[in-house]
Amino acid sequence: MLFRSIISIPGLIVWLLVVGMGGYLVLSNSTELFAQSQGLLAPSNLIYLYLCLFFLKIFHELGHAAMTKRFGGEVHVMGVMFLVFTPLPYMDASSSWAFRNKWHRVLVGAAGMIVELFFASVAAWFWVYSGDEVVRSLAFNIMMIGSISSLFFNGNPLTRLDSYYILSDWLEIPNLAERAKRQWFYGIERFCYGVKDIFPPSHSFMEGFWLLLYGLMSFLYRILI
Repeated sequence: MLFRSIISIPGLIVWLLVVGMGGYLVLSNSTELFAQSQGLLAPSNLIYLYLCLFFLKIFHELGHAAMTKRFGGEVHVMGVMFLVFTPLPYMDASSSWAFRNKWHRVLVGAAGMIVELFFASVAAWFWVYSGDEVVRSLAFNIMMIGSISSLFFNGNPLTRLDSYYILSDWLEIPNLAERAKRQWFYGIERFCYGVKDIFPPSHSFMEGFWLLLYGLMSFLYRILI
């Protein structure tokens, strides 16, 4: 009942209002935000950055879990792993793969970013209106991690993070990256080398188009990075 109350139309309205007001506060104080962002990786700020990252990622994973439970899935595994000496939470949302409604699967994939944006927006209020420097520093780091960092990393479908699975579910093309690679290999073998006794991994013209496009974009992204 709790998840049904939060993940609902009234919950969406509250989320939009909070995120909208947070965005307005950030834009209204963009000059100060830009100036403070220059010290984001300063030694004196690293402890705040580290703590806020761990805090937000806990709720990021809880967001995935809550959305999975909201649509009838089960979550049996949650824990913490160490990545470059940094403890990061994780959870298993594989039960959502069985959801017949693709938009439910998309929402499960997007839930972590939805939660982080909410926390970033709430933090904007503390950053703007609090007079305590520690509170403002914590709020600033939550804002940066929950918005820019979250969208840059998790919002990039060309890396195998949340948006990759969102795009895969939206297009309804499972194993998107691997099949995109095979689609390009098929095209090269079929049209460059004249091999005839092979079959494409795509099942339709549009699926083939998306596989070729994704393969091209991910290749260019790897070169750029």
